[in-house]
Amino acid sequence: MPKPNAKILDRENKVIAVTLGDPQGIGPEVIAKSLALAAPSASLLIVGSSLYFPHGGLRRLNDAREISPGETAFLEVAAEAAAGDPSFNWVRTAVELALEGQVQAVVTAPVNKNKWLASGLPYRGHTDYFAALAPAPPAMFFWSPGLKVALFTHHIPLRDVFARLERGAIGVFVRQVAGELQRLFGQEFTYLFSGLNPHAGESGRLGREEIEVLLPAIGDLRDEIRVAGLFPPDVVFSKARSMKDAVVIAWSHDQGLIPFKLLHGGDGVQLTLGLPFIRTSPVHGTAFDIAGKGIADPSSMLAAMRLAESLLR
Repeated sequence: MPKPNAKILDRENKVIAVTLGDPQGIGPEVIAKSLALAAPSASLLIVGSSLYFPHGGLRRLNDAREISPGETAFLEVAAEAAAGDPSFNWVRTAVELALEGQVQAVVTAPVNKNKWLASGLPYRGHTDYFAALAPAPPAMFFWSPGLKVALFTHHIPLRDVFARLERGAIGVFVRQVAGELQRLFGQEFTYLFSGLNPHAGESGRLGREEIEVLLPAIGDLRDEIRVAGLFPPDVVFSKARSMKDAVVIAWSHDQGLIPFKLLHGGDGVQLTLGLPFIRTSPVHGTAFDIAGKGIADPSSMLAAMRLAESLLR
């Protein structure tokens, strides 16, 4: 585990809230499997309804303040919700506890965006909800032992990515990511910038975004942040894996997540940067096709719990 910054929190009894996610997905299963595999030193508060988590041996609480140091307990939250999906209630409860200081980290199992929208919520998922809480848009960062990726854009159509590429906005984003990683991990990282076009534009023959926007933005950051140039998209991820403590800056959702999930779908974690509390999640979705079959892999959920715990030490 990376060495975190021990000054981010001062409560002696650290508590991690873990939300069940969509009850028809694999969230409850991978959480239960993770609990069987891990014995965290922090307290774990599973937030949900026991109707969807018949995991024996956990004390049921009605108040998060009742949890004991090092205990794993279950916080019962009402299951009723529009469209039959109570997962938002559980996320909202965990976030409220975090903002009140009763928990110091939140780990979220996957939810279904379509269900949230169908229930009348104005959020397409966790990212939109967290964005409404933060003073500035939070950054989607993906962590694994072998590869780390920050997404400049995420849940927008690919055709809209080019319009978002602006020199000043890139600087704001990278400074935010670098500042948050320094705060959380207590160390400096090296930032590798992916090209946008094939072969990073081939000196303008395949697109001029690299010349007119990306390279000037990187130049603005060189005196503040450790950067290592602009690399073609099909090279930058291998380059990052060969370096210690490197972070790839990717410009779109799929540009960053296809290689990340291919290489680290098992041990990868999403870490949301820019929130007033720690938030991690596994990198997979609800996986309705295998839910209830007992075959879901808990590795990413377990990694999300362990990363959250490491950042609290």
